[in-house]
Amino acid sequence: MKKKVIFAYALIAIGTLSFTSCSREEKREAADSIQNAQDNAANAADEVASDIKDGVDQTAEDVKREKDEMAAKLEDQRKELKREIEEAEDNIKTASAKEKDRWEERRQKLKSQLNDIDDDIKDIRSDMKEDWKDFKKRVNQKIDEIQKDIE
Repeated sequence: MKKKVIFAYALIAIGTLSFTSCSREEKREAADSIQNAQDNAANAADEVASDIKDGVDQTAEDVKREKDEMAAKLEDQRKELKREIEEAEDNIKTASAKEKDRWEERRQKLKSQLNDIDDDIKDIRSDMKEDWKDFKKRVNQKIDEIQKDIE
């Protein structure tokens, strides 16, 4: 009887130890898996942050390049408007009274367009309040209208 009781206790102890050791091992594996997942998430977050920073830097460079191109385009338009204004002024000097009114009206319109172009150049060179895409679209439309008017 004593042997049976000791055997039963031994069997219970061995069973408990084997179940306990499995659960410890499983806990250790689970903890390792959690740590690996956290490390992977941290690495992925770092990569995403780096990609976002690179994207922002690239976008800023693109906008600066586009602003420089737009400023050059506006400067060219400005020179053309000044030339047209000078031509209108020359025609005012030699035109008849009836023609002078027409040329004066044209000169005033060209001066107004020149002032608009000057304002746009200032906007490009300063911190713009307007969205760049909207600004670019508006200025391109304005340049197209001026070109049609000049031709």
